[in-house]
Amino acid sequence: MGRENWEIEVLVGLAAILAAVCIGFNLFFVPNVSPSVVEVATDVQDVSSAYNGKIHLNTASESALQELDGIGPALAKRIVEYRETHGKFTSIEDLKNVRGIGDQLFDQIRSQIDL
Repeated sequence: MGRENWEIEVLVGLAAILAAVCIGFNLFFVPNVSPSVVEVATDVQDVSSAYNGKIHLNTASESALQELDGIGPALAKRIVEYRETHGKFTSIEDLKNVRGIGDQLFDQIRSQIDL
């Protein structure tokens, strides 16, 4: 019985030492990162455009849509309103259903958009 207690005491001691080492490492070697230093993507568009560099029609905000060549605030608003009224775009060509987007503008932005 004395040997069993000794083994348990050694294991508990080792666990306490390991915990102290972990806590000490975190206190002295891991830098503090404040939320102001870390940039957090709050818009779904920010995340998805970072993936392939394109503006995603089904998730883009009005401000993100305005990054497209030839798309201003009014047209960006119409795109978002169209998406809210008709649901998600099923193909990028559906964008031509938005009033103000014709073949010429669509061809100009085709390579910049995705679903």
